Amino acid sequence: MDKRYLLLVLGGISFGTASIFIKFSDLSPGAITFLRFLIAGLVLSLGRVKLKDVISFLPYGLLLEVHMVLFVESVYTTSISDATVLVSTSPIFALFLSSISKARPKPLEALSAIVAVAGVALMNYPLNSGEALGNALALASAFAIALYTSLLGRRGVEDPLRVTSSIYLASSIFALPLFAVEGFGRLDATSLLSLLGLIALPTLLGHTSVVVASGHVKPHVIETIGLLEPVVASVLAFFLFGQVPSTYQLVGEGIVLSSVGVVVVEGRK
Repeated sequence: MDKRYLLLVLGGISFGTASIFIKFSDLSPGAITFLRFLIAGLVLSLGRVKLKDVISFLPYGLLLEVHMVLFVESVYTTSISDATVLVSTSPIFALFLSSISKARPKPLEALSAIVAVAGVALMNYPLNSGEALGNALALASAFAIALYTSLLGRRGVEDPLRVTSSIYLASSIFALPLFAVEGFGRLDATSLLSLLGLIALPTLLGHTSVVVASGHVKPHVIETIGLLEPVVASVLAFFLFGQVPSTYQLVGEGIVLSSVGVVVVEGRK
């Protein structure tokens, strides 16, 4: 497998740990968002932070932060299942934004992306009616991350570590006001270990894989592979919390995995 696709698959798997780490943490959403991006950005900078680079990537940092904040708020204002399904529509938005990235989707790629989203919907069936505002926030979150990926794809990335570090630090700037309002939340060993896990896996591995692949892998393919997140989260929830998946979840997970497999194979041709 091409190393970029392998990294994206590993990144997609790592995304599935995010909800688990957040569930174990008692830190405030503002603290989690601010600290994960600040620390990850400093780690990847290797001690060489360039303010000029951070400023140049402020728009990307803003989109990434908007995606994070809108999704968290959607979870608070609608059902988790609705929020999960609606934020997973990002591959469809990426298809519509393909003119930005100039990455025209192949018919099978487009079909697989749509089928994968349907698989996520099936995993969360039956859906609750939810709240209109929360559902709108989840859709806006999906659009924000699709636009983020599409713009990165158009720009291309020559130095992934420098770019990723700059984006994370830019995101932390936009997360600072929310952190200032909410504070740390509850600080304890479990919360701190959860934060470290959140930084190491879904941030340093997951979101970094998106930047590394940008310009080389089509945005809608990147977003479709990212749908591994709910599948992995479901598996981890079974082993950690004893949450037995329903038949709908198992079938939906199979659909998502199959669609991701098709996208990876088709994208490498």
